Amino acid sequence: MEASFNIMRVILVLIGIVAGLVFLYRLAGRYKLNLKPKGTEYGLKKMDTIHLGYKKFISVVEVKDYVLVLGVGEKEMSLLTKWKKEDTVT
Repeated sequence: MEASFNIMRVILVLIGIVAGLVFLYRLAGRYKLNLKPKGTEYGLKKMDTIHLGYKKFISVVEVKDYVLVLGVGEKEMSLLTKWKKEDTVT
């Protein structure tokens, strides 16, 4: 009887912790406390990466006013293409 009571108490505490974390995450979103990592002070921001194989991938990176598509291998990196970002007004 006492063991089952202790197990139920542990489960309820874990549910309370998870509910508290969800509440704090939503509260941070409501007050725009952006918890996601931003770009660096140099204006670099990785947009997306596609892995092609072992230590080979293509990555899309924003650098200030440009978008770069980079091909990266084990020992080399090359610029596949780049274009100037367009300003969009919504």
